[in-house]
Amino acid sequence: MNMADFDNLDDFSVELGNFDVKQVKKFDRMWRTEQGGSVSSGVVYYNGLIYFGCANYNIYCVRPENGELVWKFKTEGCMVESRVTIHDGVLYMGTYDRNMYALNADTGKLIWKYTTNDKIASTATYSDGMIYFGGKDQYVYALDASNGSLVWKYRTYDCMITEPLVVGDKVLVGCYDHFAYCLDKKTGRLIWRFETQGEIHNTNAFAHKDGIVYFGSFDNYLRAVDIETGRLIWKAKAGNYGIGVSPVIDKDIILQATRDGMLFAFDMNGRLLWKYVGSDEDVMGIPCVHNGLIYIGSVGDWCMHCFTPDGKELWRFKAEMFVYEWSVMLGNHLLFPSWDCNVYCIDIRTRQVVWKFRCAGSPAYVPPPYEAFEFQTTVSEKEFREERRKDYSFEFREEEDNTSEYKSDITYQMGTTYREKGKYQVDSREEEF
Repeated sequence: MNMADFDNLDDFSVELGNFDVKQVKKFDRMWRTEQGGSVSSGVVYYNGLIYFGCANYNIYCVRPENGELVWKFKTEGCMVESRVTIHDGVLYMGTYDRNMYALNADTGKLIWKYTTNDKIASTATYSDGMIYFGGKDQYVYALDASNGSLVWKYRTYDCMITEPLVVGDKVLVGCYDHFAYCLDKKTGRLIWRFETQGEIHNTNAFAHKDGIVYFGSFDNYLRAVDIETGRLIWKAKAGNYGIGVSPVIDKDIILQATRDGMLFAFDMNGRLLWKYVGSDEDVMGIPCVHNGLIYIGSVGDWCMHCFTPDGKELWRFKAEMFVYEWSVMLGNHLLFPSWDCNVYCIDIRTRQVVWKFRCAGSPAYVPPPYEAFEFQTTVSEKEFREERRKDYSFEFREEEDNTSEYKSDITYQMGTTYREKGKYQVDSREEEF
């Protein structure tokens, strides 16, 4: 059943009980993304050029004024979720071929590569001659940036895609094992770890300000944690389908996007200031703030949205598939990637396309965004039979495959699957913590 269909079941819901969103399996969607031309990496600007990775195995360098290709480098795997990191003319990027690459940013020539044990979707972080990143093989890596030699690695209990955050002598990273880790920057020694109740799937680095780090989890909470001690300062509920990106701090406002189409604005004490509520079948991307305005892409409506600082939507620009990753503002031009295989350059005054850079290939397959979640409700077998005698009936779309069952005298479950061309297949659940 499509989630929108539940909006029309008020009477049924009152009689049957509350529907809950339950997470029923580990979220591993992005690791199963297949090859294609989708631009699955945020756009990065450096020294007059823009850089991005693609699911067609290529790293691209393009001129931002006209979309002209400068160079491309062919790897052996997709680039999904990660962005390039550039320091002192050297570009660093990990891919699904298990390698972390170092390239000359001007020419695209390979300088070195380091091979791990599994896929890499973590954006690398440069600090004081070192490169830090995590991988699907459950390790946090620290490499010598000059030659790619291993300095240290730290074993966690699950995979990582979070871009590491370096603050002083500490490296902070989130993990699918539900923990946020704080490691010694030079040695990899564990300083502290903080446990949440869900996977930490933050494609960008944790936000931080004044000795506090801010991050979300799939348990639907945004948390503020003391960087020195790992002590919880506050937490705030945000969304129902997990938080997949770290918040962005603009002045004294924390912007947190969620996987059910909402954008929250909190003050630095965790008090809600405002929220934008989009479609509950949407997934909001990484918010970027340029000149006081908020730009954020979405999966459900395939749009780049523009909001005022108080959450009022000014305009939206629709691509041909979903928009999720990091954008760049250059003058009055906004540059952002889309799953439709294009990088767009649009004029924010007219919302017209200035140019598009098309990557070779058709859109990559990616599993449904809510397949780890399902609607559930609890009701006794006796109550269920009584409700059945009331002869409730409601229509389902032809594309939907709806099944329902009850187990002993404990639960009534409603599993759903929905798929239509150009959209996701949905099988929604989520665990309440």
